Amino acid sequence: MQRRWFKGDTHLHTTNSDGSLHQYELIDRCKKIGLDWIIITDHNFNTVEKSYSSDGLTVIQGQELTGYNGHINVWGAKIPFEPPYTLENIDDYKKITENARKNGATVSVNHPFCSNCPFRMELDAYPMDCVEVWNTIQHTDNTKCISWWAGKLLEGIHLPAVGGSDFHRNYAGIDLLAMPTTITHAKSNSPEDILEALREGRSVITNKQDASMIYLKVEDAELGDTIELKDGLTGECTATKLKPGFTLRIFNNDKLIYSHTASTFEKEHRAVFGIKEKGFIRAEIDYKVKGAVKKLIGFAENKFLSSRNVAPPPTADELFWAFTNPIWIK
Repeated sequence: MQRRWFKGDTHLHTTNSDGSLHQYELIDRCKKIGLDWIIITDHNFNTVEKSYSSDGLTVIQGQELTGYNGHINVWGAKIPFEPPYTLENIDDYKKITENARKNGATVSVNHPFCSNCPFRMELDAYPMDCVEVWNTIQHTDNTKCISWWAGKLLEGIHLPAVGGSDFHRNYAGIDLLAMPTTITHAKSNSPEDILEALREGRSVITNKQDASMIYLKVEDAELGDTIELKDGLTGECTATKLKPGFTLRIFNNDKLIYSHTASTFEKEHRAVFGIKEKGFIRAEIDYKVKGAVKKLIGFAENKFLSSRNVAPPPTADELFWAFTNPIWIK
């Protein structure tokens, strides 16, 4: 079956936990900005009792399992326990999520390197289908997570990355809905096909629903696929809406094999490249922050994203604007 691209958000809150919008207000806003699917993940509460379609927007059941030791999204099936949950250690978390997975749920660990509410258990020991590499508006906690995730890929671990806006409300006039947007390459926007695409790593994560997109292929293989290494193996990448100073980077494992920095706005940039090593191919768009923008990001991290009584990390000189999941090379 031919796959298509569907724009969505994996991590949303309503007034049923600590969001500012009622469920149907949130759904209406998601329709207006052109999303194809969403997952509502209120804290320890099933807002959506069963996934459904609303005028073409797929609304997927979800819940954010929330405790001091970590936050975990459970998508597509109800958690077979009723709150309040006992979440004192990793075994408590595993008991709940493993039973949910038996019911068909997809499990994603959220913002594991968040300065405010990190994953305080052994991350490598937790059974997950995905990891939320990009949480809310771009900041330095996400750069820690993408580095950790890239390390897992280098170990040969097929761990799909997702992004989630973690939307509760707008801040300082900034519309944070679908920031970032996870764009899945799925057979349809049914709940089953969207979740399957997320689990298989068939996604691109980008800054907003109308921001840059990255299309990456290796011959007939697409994101989430595996292709055999051979002489002359060639990949192709197209990146859209590159702003001046934005850099497209393509990696074969940890080796940078292609780089292009836009000097002016580029509606589209196409790259063709050879592949020399087994492992994987992935692509990302990065940008440097400096001057007033860097100061603004530093101020925002100080005010909103840092743990109490803990010095915030220095703002990175470079952030990422979009990135792909890998194509695997065997």
